[in-house]
Amino acid sequence: MDVEVPADSPVVQNGVILEKEELMKDAKDDRRTNWRLITIAGIVSCLNAVENSVVGIGEWPYMKEIDEDATAQFFGFATSASKCGHAVFALIFSIWSYKTQSVRIPLLASRFIAIIACTIYLSIEYVETDKRYVLMSVYVFLGIANSGGTVLRGYITLCSSNEDRPRAFATLGLSFIFSIIVGPTIQLIFTEFPYPGYEILPGIRFHLYSAPIWISFILTILTVFVIYVFMEDITREKSKKLRQSDSQASFSMEKLRAAYQKMKKSNLDWKLIGVCFFVKVAVTFSHATLSTIGSILYMVQFGWDGKTTVQVGSITMVIFGIMSSTVLLLYIFCHLGKIIPQHKMFLFCTIAFGLVYIITYPYEFSSTPVARYNETTRSGCDPREYSWCFTALAVNPIWYLTITILVAGPAIPTMSTSLDTVYSRILGNIDQSIAHGAMTVVDDVLYMITPIFTTTLFTLYGVGPLWIIKTLVFAIIALTWMLNFKKIEQHLY
Repeated sequence: MDVEVPADSPVVQNGVILEKEELMKDAKDDRRTNWRLITIAGIVSCLNAVENSVVGIGEWPYMKEIDEDATAQFFGFATSASKCGHAVFALIFSIWSYKTQSVRIPLLASRFIAIIACTIYLSIEYVETDKRYVLMSVYVFLGIANSGGTVLRGYITLCSSNEDRPRAFATLGLSFIFSIIVGPTIQLIFTEFPYPGYEILPGIRFHLYSAPIWISFILTILTVFVIYVFMEDITREKSKKLRQSDSQASFSMEKLRAAYQKMKKSNLDWKLIGVCFFVKVAVTFSHATLSTIGSILYMVQFGWDGKTTVQVGSITMVIFGIMSSTVLLLYIFCHLGKIIPQHKMFLFCTIAFGLVYIITYPYEFSSTPVARYNETTRSGCDPREYSWCFTALAVNPIWYLTITILVAGPAIPTMSTSLDTVYSRILGNIDQSIAHGAMTVVDDVLYMITPIFTTTLFTLYGVGPLWIIKTLVFAIIALTWMLNFKKIEQHLY
């Protein structure tokens, strides 16, 4: 763990901890990868992700079902509020983990918050009006709970050597992709219990929207058990040599200035770190747009009801998860990260993703009018909410889903793993907990803004302008990456 050390300390030279400086100059990383702890971290990450993925697909259909005043824009605000909680607490949990050199305590705290969220969700029938606000509070609590997983990225770095880091991050990514398979599968199983379902306790109902939360509640308890019993806190061996009196960390302005001076004198390539941040922002913007608009697109453009939306969404996510898992298994067992240069993989996937939005744009020759509004199912394009209902076009849903899955399935995990690997190599042998936490905060700021931007733009103009913007975003990402291609390559090889 990084600690503040007086300037006259024998382990400090020019304001930089000497041991850390020497580590950064040493190209050889003699750390041994602890695959047992990486596996446990993957299990915790998987359980955490499953808890969230079981409700993701049904969020918009459920809100629309129980509160007729819910709009796409309000759903965007609710999603943004959730990401706001995630962003703030991602930083809090990262600093907490950094100062205490512990991942167990922040993770356990996040799981107890998840229990509170599940309890509120299951009790929503007790609320008679404005249920959308209750769901919004649940989303916020779930966002906070999910942010605890931020500390696992720094934990993976401490548990792995530079050579094994692509495989280690792929393990973490695989746990997330596995959750994408399991979560929607659970949701799909319970689609035969339409709302309002069965009352199992006074005010507590069992239906396609609440059943996954029961599963999530049980998995949260299991996650607490795994963290408490099997997970171990680890620290860098060299940082233990620092005196105990030097470890009284404080975030005062004086020490922040000292930390800033140390960073300025370090060997970090700040330009490439900035490139990674910019690219992460752009990628997150596009992915956040896709995740926000998914269910809304199904119900408004295609006219699918809540049950069909959940069914198709679940099947789509299962297929996506299988394809993505295959890619990550190649990283883990076939050493794909060593066979194919990661910076080249990232560029290829960026270009492929940009082509998706060109191919699936609603052109006149390949599209049909959007579905008309159905009062009974509350699906289709409601002209009272969307002024473009009688002029807009919708691309063929089978064509849209096929192209998106074929590209997104392998591209999303590859982009995530390759960017994490490049970012980690650029940072070098430092404690990367706060560095990855900062990346997550930037990530969440975009997730906080993008849902509002996406739903507002969709409400005003439909899907066409969104697709144009996303195409331009991926073009900018590709151009930025190519301009820094050689310099990135120097850090990798």
